[in-house]
Formats: sequence, C-alpha cells, structure tokens
Amino acid sequence: MPKSIFSQISDFTSCFFLGFAVGIVFDSFFFKRILKRRTREILFFISSILSTAVLIAGLMFINFYTLKWYTFLSIACGIYVYKNTISPLYKGFLKKVNKVLSFNKR
Repeated sequence: MPKSIFSQISDFTSCFFLGFAVGIVFDSFFFKRILKRRTREILFFISSILSTAVLIAGLMFINFYTLKWYTFLSIACGIYVYKNTISPLYKGFLKKVNKVLSFNKR
C-alpha cells in the first residue's frame, strides 16, 4: 500500500535534518587543521563511522530502512544546505572554542 503524501513529506523533512546532522559530524571532526597526517586520517575514519551510524540510526527511526529516491535526495539537500548556510558559522565557533581550550593567543 502506498504511503500518504503527509507521511512522505514527514520522511523527507526528517531525512533533511538527518543530512544536517551528518554535516555537523563532519565539521566537528575537521575543525582542527593543525594535525599530523595520521591524526587527520584517524579523525576521518572516526567521523565516517560516526556519520554512518547516525545515518543508519536515523533511517531506522524515520522510515524503518525503507529507502526511496526522496530519502537520498533529502539527505543530500540537507548536507548541501548545511554546508552553504550554517557550516561557516559553526566552524568559526569551533575555532574559537579551540583557541580557548588550547590557550592560543593568536
């Protein structure tokens, strides 16, 4: 039986915010640019695992792993909108937090 339009819109908006969450996970792990190469690789590996876990858990709670074309579209739209709107502000905030925590006087 096909889903109602309101159910599909609800799934779309939920997956859109799931894309936002994935963008936040990636930005949270890449805010520190002064890292050794191996440390950056480890952080990339950890962020990839964490974002995959966020996606799997989110898809389980949103639509019980039912993957439709609009699921991928909404996650991609969420990541795109996050990267072009909130990401610069969030990265600036993380840089300030990094400065305070590491006591840099730059």
